[in-house]
Amino acid sequence: MANDANLTQDAPGEADHQQMMGYSQTLRKPATIRSPRRRSSAPTSIIGGTSAPDNAYYLFLLVNITLFLRPAELVPALANLPIYEVLIVSSFFLSLDQIKRNLQMPMLKRQPITLCVIGVLVAVALSHASHMYFYGIRTSTIAFLKTLIYYMLLVSIIDSPQRLKGLLKAVAISSSIMILLCVIDYSGLFDFEFIKHVSDRDGVSDAGETIRVFRMRGTGIFQDPNDLSVLIVTTGILCLFFFNDPSASSLRFFWILSMIILGIGLIYTRSRGGLLTLGIAGMVFVLPKYGKKAAIACAIVGMAGLTVLAGRQGKIDLNSGTGHDRILLWREGLTALKSPDLFFGIGQGEYSDLAGLAAHNSFVHAFTELGIFGGTLFIGCFFFAGLGIYRLARYQSSNKGRPIFRNSELERYLPYAGAILAAWCGGMMSLSRCYVVPTYMIVGASAAYLNLAGASLAKPTPLIYWNKQHLLRLIGVSLGLLAALFVFVRIFAH
Repeated sequence: MANDANLTQDAPGEADHQQMMGYSQTLRKPATIRSPRRRSSAPTSIIGGTSAPDNAYYLFLLVNITLFLRPAELVPALANLPIYEVLIVSSFFLSLDQIKRNLQMPMLKRQPITLCVIGVLVAVALSHASHMYFYGIRTSTIAFLKTLIYYMLLVSIIDSPQRLKGLLKAVAISSSIMILLCVIDYSGLFDFEFIKHVSDRDGVSDAGETIRVFRMRGTGIFQDPNDLSVLIVTTGILCLFFFNDPSASSLRFFWILSMIILGIGLIYTRSRGGLLTLGIAGMVFVLPKYGKKAAIACAIVGMAGLTVLAGRQGKIDLNSGTGHDRILLWREGLTALKSPDLFFGIGQGEYSDLAGLAAHNSFVHAFTELGIFGGTLFIGCFFFAGLGIYRLARYQSSNKGRPIFRNSELERYLPYAGAILAAWCGGMMSLSRCYVVPTYMIVGASAAYLNLAGASLAKPTPLIYWNKQHLLRLIGVSLGLLAALFVFVRIFAH
């Protein structure tokens, strides 16, 4: 089959390939029954093995809900209760067997995204160890270890299309509710004490007066309007996915209402980066289905419309204002790499001490704080995710409309998975979000999807694999991006 040829053209060496093919046969065998709570059906993921208990899955859904709808903010009486910590620790211990399986080297090779995320943890420790800063090693490593635990839970528990869809729906609903509360507060319809918006500087007028703009913020970890705008775009893509679900009831029209609220919220953030993120997501969504010409046409129409209709958000100036200020911050970080810190960086969390603020670019931030070593691993999280989704889109296109998956929901989700990943990567070009849970939620959801997609192909095969060929590609992409950032800053920073 054409699909099988495409899957193996960038595959590892013959020995590794035989190992992969031998493993793929086990995907058709029933899983061993260990307890009445575990399912006996064949694995639906390339990782295989038994599924985590349903209790672990439901607790993990609650973990994600609390990320957006923070109980301590909604109900002040709960402020001193470690609700998130209890939920995530309980889910962790219930799914410990599955996490151990994912940490085995053969499984890490079949899912290099996980290997890269673990590598970021190592890079965080080395970034301080290279400076003999032992306090930083302890605090930074523990802080990122919490994020790593979340990621490992996601890829270990989300091992079926049904669980993936359930997770995405929980994220879409809870995020939509949080953004609705922010819109209500910003509009003045009701004052929520836990939501505080911000007045930002937006340049200087011709008369020399500072221009300020009032911008909507989110709750908890989404208090940056630009961060919130990227979440709004991501949530909008999920809402569109569920609205287009052919198996959904008439209640799916509530997703339209959610998308309208999200659109209003995006405008209220006054975020230029948010609109750019929306444009990137739209292009990636249209590209595999309608081709390059349609994607380019959408981009041109969108840019023209934004310039006329979007006000502040449609005016992007790299030579002055906040856009230029951010490029100067990038320059500070990239300049620091021209030193002995090139390989392991200046130390995780040290960028603000260097430049006065965060880099407002996750890739510059990662390169500067973690060096070439850590920056490459951070990029690898997105490189491997993008590579796997690209290969699936290419196989789908070459099949000329014929299904490539045994599971129709995985087939339907493919363009949405690409759009969400592209939106988050686009958003990170103007945000420093190297170590936070939402970034690894996107990375983890992509990894889980690729695990499921590889098992759902006619010939179950890992779509990406850790080998010398892919490692060289990753290094090439990483160095190419770093060189492009240097050139960009050299042109626009003045």
